[in-house]
Amino acid sequence: MYKKLLNEYSTNEIIQICKYLNKEYNIYEPDDVRWDKIGYAFYKTSKETISELQEQTFSNEFINRLLLKYYTCERVVKYHFIKFLKDAIHDIVAFEMSVGDSRVDICRINGKLCAYEIKTEYDNYDRLTTQMKDYFKAFEKVYIIVPNHKANVVKNYIPPQCGIITYRLDEKDNMIFSYKRSAKNNICDIDFCINCLSSGDLIKLLRLLDTKPSKTKKENFELLLNVSKEKNIWPTYKCFLKDKYNEQWNYLKNNFDKILPIDCQSFFSSKMNPEILYEKEKNHMAFF
Repeated sequence: MYKKLLNEYSTNEIIQICKYLNKEYNIYEPDDVRWDKIGYAFYKTSKETISELQEQTFSNEFINRLLLKYYTCERVVKYHFIKFLKDAIHDIVAFEMSVGDSRVDICRINGKLCAYEIKTEYDNYDRLTTQMKDYFKAFEKVYIIVPNHKANVVKNYIPPQCGIITYRLDEKDNMIFSYKRSAKNNICDIDFCINCLSSGDLIKLLRLLDTKPSKTKKENFELLLNVSKEKNIWPTYKCFLKDKYNEQWNYLKNNFDKILPIDCQSFFSSKMNPEILYEKEKNHMAFF
């Protein structure tokens, strides 16, 4: 039925359907609501066919498999890259860490603090200059992840110390990553990093530095600035980040095989139980 369904649509129409479903996808919505959106997206398909499809699989799985096969968006690249990173024993990984006016797609904490910004074939580079300025203040190494055919194009938008990682899909739809240019070590701005922290994070970092927190965020910010002038707090700051994201990252790793691919970031953020969230067992993989 799946092939029959897609045969009704051109390649461009399938991409537009995927674009819509990716934008509208919300794992917290009821299954029926997502099926209504699927029915709306596949506008040439009868309600009877959509209902029959609904009996065979559930909406999360249908949308996941559709995007994985036909729409290599940011969520898809994130899944493959996390799969690529997850077996590194000493690494801690986080999604969408806020720095300045930007949010880095993936942050990796090991011996170094590394940023990975993903730009797919559907993205433009309008914000890349601002993002790079923020990332180079907060991360010791910065990488841009782009499709293989964009490796030379993206060089015009990034500084020479930014590393380049390319990706491509093989014949089995596995994503292959290649390091095209190594990232150079960067000296970060600890004051900038401190300024990006929430009130609660400031308190936790102060305690790690054996400094008693004050009552207000402004006072704690000033306290940390003073401490940073007296000694190098960068190693402690990195330890703080590892502690902050450790539980979420390990939860995602331990449940990785139970989670549908484009749902990884949502489970990282919420630590939901996959068995509770998904309404049916994932036993329809052969459907695709």
